Amino acid sequence: MSDPNNRGGKFVGFLAFCVTMFAAILYLVSFVLSFWNIYDNTIAVMQSVASVIMICIVSIVGWRFVKTRNIIWKTIYIIVLLAVVASVVIPVCLQFIPAAE
Repeated sequence: MSDPNNRGGKFVGFLAFCVTMFAAILYLVSFVLSFWNIYDNTIAVMQSVASVIMICIVSIVGWRFVKTRNIIWKTIYIIVLLAVVASVVIPVCLQFIPAAE
């Protein structure tokens, strides 16, 4: 009998592959732009977007591990995930706030 989670596992694997390719493209474009000393918020945002997407994929895989565990594992997972999201989202949002002159 087939595993009901096997299809989901293949989908997550494919999604992780696509995200890795997308992140590689973003990082390569930002590398090329920085090579020509073109560094602005666009490069930082592109790198942040790649990081956020990869964090999402890792979070999905992490949840697949944690969802069968007890409440302590789930609580720790949620706290750690909130810490990661806050540490990525807050700096990205701060990039768009104009500096006081």
